[in-house]
Parts: sequence; structure tokens; C-alpha cells
Amino acid sequence: MISSNRNVCYIVVFTSLACLVAISEAQYDDVRCKCVCPKQSNKTTKIQNVFVQTVEPKDCNCEHIVQREEQFCLRCQCMYESRNTNLIKVVIIFILAVIGILCIYLLYLFIDSKRKPAELSVTVDEVQERLRARSMRKFDEKVAKWKRTVAEQRRNIYDARTMLS
Repeated sequence: MISSNRNVCYIVVFTSLACLVAISEAQYDDVRCKCVCPKQSNKTTKIQNVFVQTVEPKDCNCEHIVQREEQFCLRCQCMYESRNTNLIKVVIIFILAVIGILCIYLLYLFIDSKRKPAELSVTVDEVQERLRARSMRKFDEKVAKWKRTVAEQRRNIYDARTMLS
């Protein structure tokens, strides 16, 4: 019962994220003009120093964006910026999908550990015994190879009267 409730919760979260992506499609532009000006503050008013508008590249200058006197605009720096929001969305969706898969895997491991307790099938002594048996087997193989070589040398020396090279 708990698993089905969590699955419903994941479906609701995923559907909500998909709706938010669809709704936010028209709220952001891929291009903008950003003008950064030095801060000026009078005792009575504060003037902001970053101005952002969506305009054509040819209109990205202080006169069109800030709309202040020329003396103020001389110290401003305007840049036309463009970004690929579709790529940003794809990357975010990919990251969320990976996080979701990892959460589902974590849930699976949690449920699996509760279902059957983890048992150590091999103790330290058994591991040491296996390593010792493996090293003894290798040693026995090397001894058998040595004995075969010695037997062949004896046969060659005493029977054929030739030396191994």
C-alpha cells in the first residue's frame, strides 16, 4: 500500500513539473539587452544600476534602454545577450530524471533490505581458507610442472643423451 501511494506521489510531482515547464514557456525570452551603470544615490532618490529589456540588437544602447541624459549614459555598459533556454530545460529535465531514478532505486533498496535481512554468506575465516587453498593449488601446479620438466630432462640426458636448450 505504501509503495502505491509513493508511486502516485511521484506521478503527481512529475506531472506538476511538466505543467510548470509548459506554462513558463512564454514567460522568458531567449534574448535581451542588459545595461549596467554605476550606482548613483541622492539623498532623496536611488537610481538603479542594471537595466534589462527585450529589444533588437541594433537598439541595445543606453539611449534606448536607460533613457537618461547623455552624461549618465557615458558610464553605462550595454551588452546584447542570448541564451538557449531549450537546452537549459533539457539539462534540467535530465537532472531531475536522474535524481528520480536514484530515488526509486533507493526506495527499492530500502524495501528489499526490510524484506530479507542481509546475511553474510562468507566469513573472514572462509575467505582466508579460500585464499590459502588457491595459493596451495598454484603451488601444486608449479611443483607438478617442475617435476615434468625434471622427468623430461632425465629422459633426454639418459635416453637420448641430449641437453635441453
